[in-house]
Amino acid sequence: MILLSLLACKHEPAPLGMTLEKGDQVYAGAAAIDLTPDILETFTDLNGNHDFDGCLDRPDGTDCTAGNEPFDDVDSDGWFDATFIGGYGPMRPANGVHDPIWARCVVLSQDEQYVAFVGLDLVGLGWPRIHEARDALVADGFDGSRLVVSSTHNHQGPDTMGLWGNPYDFAHPISGTNPDFQQRVADTIQQAVREAAGNMQPVELTVGAVNMRDRGPWFNGPAFGGKNPDSHMYGMIHDGRDPVVISDQVLVVQGNAPDGATVFTFTNWSGHPEVRGSGNNEISSDWVGAMRTVLEAEYGGVALHMPESLGGMQSALNGDLPRVTESGEHVLSGVTDADGDEVPVWAEQDSWDFVTSHGWHIAEAAMDALAAGETMKAAPIRVEVEPIYVPIENIAYNLLGPSGIFDLGFDQLVTDPALCPEVGVSTDSGCIPTQTSRVQVGPIQWLAVPGELLPELAYGFPEDDPQWTAEVGTLTNRGAGARFFPQHPRTCDDVVYEDCIPTDAVDDCDCTHMHASPYVLSYDAAQQPMFAAVDSPYKAVFSMADNYMSYIIPEPDFNRHVSLLTDDGDHYEDTVSPAHNFGTKVLEGQARIAARWGN
Repeated sequence: MILLSLLACKHEPAPLGMTLEKGDQVYAGAAAIDLTPDILETFTDLNGNHDFDGCLDRPDGTDCTAGNEPFDDVDSDGWFDATFIGGYGPMRPANGVHDPIWARCVVLSQDEQYVAFVGLDLVGLGWPRIHEARDALVADGFDGSRLVVSSTHNHQGPDTMGLWGNPYDFAHPISGTNPDFQQRVADTIQQAVREAAGNMQPVELTVGAVNMRDRGPWFNGPAFGGKNPDSHMYGMIHDGRDPVVISDQVLVVQGNAPDGATVFTFTNWSGHPEVRGSGNNEISSDWVGAMRTVLEAEYGGVALHMPESLGGMQSALNGDLPRVTESGEHVLSGVTDADGDEVPVWAEQDSWDFVTSHGWHIAEAAMDALAAGETMKAAPIRVEVEPIYVPIENIAYNLLGPSGIFDLGFDQLVTDPALCPEVGVSTDSGCIPTQTSRVQVGPIQWLAVPGELLPELAYGFPEDDPQWTAEVGTLTNRGAGARFFPQHPRTCDDVVYEDCIPTDAVDDCDCTHMHASPYVLSYDAAQQPMFAAVDSPYKAVFSMADNYMSYIIPEPDFNRHVSLLTDDGDHYEDTVSPAHNFGTKVLEGQARIAARWGN
């Protein structure tokens, strides 16, 4: 009887060597693995445009209608084995490495529950690679729903989607991906989780949050009461798509061991890592790497970043930033304005100086948030996944998907009308199977979405601002001088937006610069923002989670005429999104999770 009782009480070993104990103690482990690709072959940029203007099978650059730029055929196979950079235009090969890119992981547990976060310094990663890593972990007992993998959307890392090789040669499109590197990414995801799970230790967690709009007048333009030279800079974000609705919260969580040593510092912020622009041929992690360097120098441990709402366009690109040097010195001009404030020196745009400055500003915000933060517990740790099926309507996806250049699972499309009712209606290809999820760690709740989310879908609109009320449903209040819809054309004042959805012009109205009026999230009037009923002290988003399928846009504002083959005006995001109802699919998926969670 004693032996039977002992056997009945015996616990199975925790998967991956994790520490899973009942009770109040929080455990955490962290890992960082270098993902920097090897640059095998480089090219000579004769015209200085940073793109390869030559033929991939002409090492000496001769007899090529695309241009005469040569490449170093190191392996003498007569083919340019380029490492294409993912972001901006295609055919931008890497000629070197400015700073490394990483896969970083934090595993948290409390009261026998756990979650693993993985952040990758990549432009994006399709679900097949993520699921390959997940399934390998599941085979060793890990609960696959508790793996959250996200790419920072870094525009200076290797192409991991396939779009940035030579996709426009429709007869013979060339993927920008490297199969060996793709496999390395999948292997590294699971390796990072295993390492973090295997080195867990007791920690005390601190959480804090700060909005960049509150960090001083130089982060906001005049339209939002600040002093930034860019009128519509708001919270250090230059929102390039109307309406100017931003997510500028820096959320930070830190885990410290009993001896005070920092195990990890986790950040969540919405700015695109694209502030080093297209004029670059070096691999880099962009501002995210600069920020992590500052945080790790300050605290030690592993710094991990995962992106917040990236869509529509949450970025400092094309804006102005006060200059900060690598050592952290804020550079001032010596000129004092009318309010007695000393004017900063502005960092040069599209430069490593701009990258450094951006990284320092977010790092300092994170440090201040932690200094004013509060101790938290990880429990309850909850993760819930909801499958969604997104139709492939995009003309580029349909043209190029069958060629195999995308690493996005086009060979596994769903055509069952019960799951993909759009088959035969808006798509002949089928639907990409993907998911959205909800993650809770103590007082924090995240919405995880498979693309670049426009923040209004999560947080709603600035309805407490009377200027929003004035502009949202009255076209004559939009246009030059408007706060939220500054790009609205006067020639569209009398146009019904629904007439613009299938075309680029209605009479003299340029539909590519017009937006829905009233601007709403959904055709369903009862649809609320995803966080509307979530009662939690801290709320944030994980964009690019589990998959990367580009922009998630409110369906009523989606222009179904524009594409990568047309002018797009202020609807660029629509040209690279898979479907007009992608936003609705995510909203509905999150609503199903909310119904099960009771909020």
